[in-house]
Amino acid sequence: MENQQHQAPMPQIAMLSTGEEVLLGDITDTNAAWLSRTLFENGLTMSRRVTIGDDLDDMAIELVRLSQTEQVVIVNGGLGPTTDDLTTAAMASAMGVELTLNEAWLDELKQRFERHGRPMAQSNLKQAMLPDGARLIENPKGTACGFHCELNGCHFYFTPGVPSEFFDMVERQILPELLHVYAAKARSCYRLFTFGLSESGISDVMASLVLPDDVSLGYRSSLPFIEVKLFIDAEHDEKDTILEALQHRLADYVVSYNEPMASALAFDVNRHGIALKVAEQFTGGWLSSLLNGQAAYLVEQGWVMSNAHVPEQALANPLAASLAMASATISPEQKQIGLACGPELHGQICVAISTPEGEWGQRLSFKRQLSHDDARCYISTVLLDMLRRYLNGYTVIADYASLTRHDDIYIDADSIE
Repeated sequence: MENQQHQAPMPQIAMLSTGEEVLLGDITDTNAAWLSRTLFENGLTMSRRVTIGDDLDDMAIELVRLSQTEQVVIVNGGLGPTTDDLTTAAMASAMGVELTLNEAWLDELKQRFERHGRPMAQSNLKQAMLPDGARLIENPKGTACGFHCELNGCHFYFTPGVPSEFFDMVERQILPELLHVYAAKARSCYRLFTFGLSESGISDVMASLVLPDDVSLGYRSSLPFIEVKLFIDAEHDEKDTILEALQHRLADYVVSYNEPMASALAFDVNRHGIALKVAEQFTGGWLSSLLNGQAAYLVEQGWVMSNAHVPEQALANPLAASLAMASATISPEQKQIGLACGPELHGQICVAISTPEGEWGQRLSFKRQLSHDDARCYISTVLLDMLRRYLNGYTVIADYASLTRHDDIYIDADSIE
């Protein structure tokens, strides 16, 4: 690899995704999201993402247009053997050259089919036809090879749309080539998962934070969490100081660091050596699923009750009923914690936690309309957060930007006895 001082400056990199299924939203373009993140974490930045359908002339025009504005373009999809796979032909048209047979790839294809005891279909011959002058990029996992071409001084890398093939070719061949040519300094991404703050609330607490020029923040909202991402060189002199500043500003709303909340909570639960018992009505098993799915089966016992069946006690005093549910799940004098979610009554839901030190409960409602599944996920996360706060010595009852708390209660262990 050349020394940094001899490398070219940072390039303009674009991605062109092809295919009607991508353009029309029939499939989600996870390849584009993955590439953007991978480039960024390696010190390169994607300047543009373009999606186009399976029309040869439109694709050729777009390839020419990109060659006039970008330095590097990674083209994804349309290299298969079927009639709607037109990417290779479109590039030949854009370059004004013919398609020529790549004998090396044809031989490779024939050998692969022979090893599997199958004859190569005539349609696969198309995958060995490349624009005249193209450089082959091998695909160890599939029949569609990639290739490199130049047009108007722009470097084009063509890749198959199958994610596993695309990832492998980028990581093993394309990215190392780009890092060899261009001056790029890899950055690490440190993720702080927050729960309870709004995006505007996070923006307000971050407003006065001054970051060095080579450091940046990113945000990702994915219900029920807002992820705060710090992009910084792992060896940066101020990395630890900046992370501490972020933790301080976000305070006890940071539910986990560089891992899902339930995974982090599993560590706390195991550290305290406690057993969890769960009783659910409104959440309908969502809470148990979260705990058992991501956190190595933390729920020792769980009960899911119909949201349609509401006992008279819950109708008369829903908050007291939720406390009773949480308390009833655990056995006295054992190291156990009970979590309970009552039914939805008049748009309000009661949740409670019963611990050796006491019981906490709160009655909540949403400030905006959510789908049923999103609402169940959010209320389950509130209960996880109450558990997290208790285990870490924080205030168990907290304010949440998306919820209205109508009332809450705490009963210490001595009063319960």
